[in-house]
Amino acid sequence: MTNVLRAEWTKLHTLWSTTWSMLLVIGLTVGLGTVFAAGSESTAGGSGSTVAGDNDLVRDSLVGVYLAQFAVVAFATLAITSEYATRTILATFSAIPRRGRVLVAKAILVGGTVFVAGLVATTTAFLLGQPLLRDSGYAPPAYPQWDLGDGPAQRAVLGSALFLAALALLSLGLGAILRHSAATISTLLALLFVPLIVAPLLPEQTREIVQKTTPGAGLAVQQTIARDDALPIDPWAGLAVTFTWAAAVLLLAVLLVRRRDA
Repeated sequence: MTNVLRAEWTKLHTLWSTTWSMLLVIGLTVGLGTVFAAGSESTAGGSGSTVAGDNDLVRDSLVGVYLAQFAVVAFATLAITSEYATRTILATFSAIPRRGRVLVAKAILVGGTVFVAGLVATTTAFLLGQPLLRDSGYAPPAYPQWDLGDGPAQRAVLGSALFLAALALLSLGLGAILRHSAATISTLLALLFVPLIVAPLLPEQTREIVQKTTPGAGLAVQQTIARDDALPIDPWAGLAVTFTWAAAVLLLAVLLVRRRDA
């Protein structure tokens, strides 16, 4: 397994697309979060209470994660589908007959790379966004001041990076199943964003089921207060839903990769 990891790491880190994709993840997360924070105006009540409808300063500073999902999906998908497109996967499987190990090694490296880049991005976005949001009057003076030493803030920052890593694993697994970049990316983006568009139009019970069971449920990990647009699931439970999707798809991918022709 060590040799497989070494070989896959060589392929991954020598590609310019890896560097640019991770820079894009960081840039989108930090950039959108900073622009949002800098342009925010006061909309919170004057009492500073944490009731539904108040502004969630932690979540709002991490709004760039929504755009970073596009870069993560594209990067993780191409990590496997590009090899099928160029047929270099044949050389890989010839050198490493145990195909399941190849996919596991890719999952470890792709997921780990995205997690590190995501953690850098979310930490930076949080540290830059908090003072900007407060200085803009986005929250009243009595509103809780968050820093990285606070449990909810740590959970949101770390959890957002874990969410991006889970999304990368899901993308890699689906890419191994479909073997086609466009089909994989379009399917994943539909899973992530169509529920956000359709859910408000559904009856309340159906809407909650959809929000609790789709891969996007993992974004609940960013929530630190009850808000009207909050996902109806506990933060860590939502993240577990995303990882469950990733684990199930990866398991199916390993089974198919072992049985199908390259």
